[in-house]
Amino acid sequence: MDRLTGFEVFVAIVDSGGFSRAAERLGMSPAMISTHLARLEDRLGARLIDRTTRRFALTLEGHRFLQDARSILDAVAEAEGAIRGGSAGPRGLVMIDTPGAIGLRFLLPAIPGLRQRYPDVAIDLSFSERSMVFRPEGFDIMIRVGDPPEGRGRILPLGTTRFVQVASPAYLARKGTPRTPEELPDHEMIVHATAERPLGQKWRFWKDGTTHWLRPAAVAAFNHGDAITAAAVSGVGIAQTLEMLVAPEIAAGQLVPLLEDWNDNPVKVQLFVPEDRARRHAVMAVAHYLADHVNWPPGA
Repeated sequence: MDRLTGFEVFVAIVDSGGFSRAAERLGMSPAMISTHLARLEDRLGARLIDRTTRRFALTLEGHRFLQDARSILDAVAEAEGAIRGGSAGPRGLVMIDTPGAIGLRFLLPAIPGLRQRYPDVAIDLSFSERSMVFRPEGFDIMIRVGDPPEGRGRILPLGTTRFVQVASPAYLARKGTPRTPEELPDHEMIVHATAERPLGQKWRFWKDGTTHWLRPAAVAAFNHGDAITAAAVSGVGIAQTLEMLVAPEIAAGQLVPLLEDWNDNPVKVQLFVPEDRARRHAVMAVAHYLADHVNWPPGA
């Protein structure tokens, strides 16, 4: 069997999160995926993946081998492209994870230009709602709000934003305008809920260098930023969200910012590339394109 196929199988298992998904991605049967991996491990004399019926985990040797396998596959792809007379530029699949609303409002408009610049790069764009969580989980690039862990990859600053509270003019006419966070429990609130936080995330407020927290009693919960914005525009209640996600609605008068003096602490918007992915030409080309050609909020 082709040695490079073993490399492709190993990387596909890691990137897709399992044997079955790797089989779908490569057009193979799960049994063939297991056979290729077993033969690769036999040649290397080391176990790369510990697997059970439900999950897998990279061994220490697997972690060490992963970045070399990626680099070899990328080098082969670029060399083949040059010989065929095609582009000698970056090639391959780049997997991006971003919070859903940020992906829809900021990344998607950049995809046509990105594809024109790098026609041999395919993009896999995943929308999640883990905007404050940095977990590689098979992704090459992650867009996140907040500070990533140090020493684990490459960071490209994109801009800064802040948390804001917003409501529609119709809601405020009906329920009144809160002047302090202490008045919010008397209002109807919209929260951002995820599988990790099914009751919704706490609301945070900053004033004069002090952080205040509030656990809102929600009348509606959503796991997507655009759904939260739409609910607020329609008058469901007050929402706390990122200013970068509601700036157009505020400018159009559809939403009114509230308690503005309680949100004086900016938060970073950053692009994060895990350490083992930063050696891939295609990954870093896409990362720099997104950093330079997307209309991110100012302040990077």
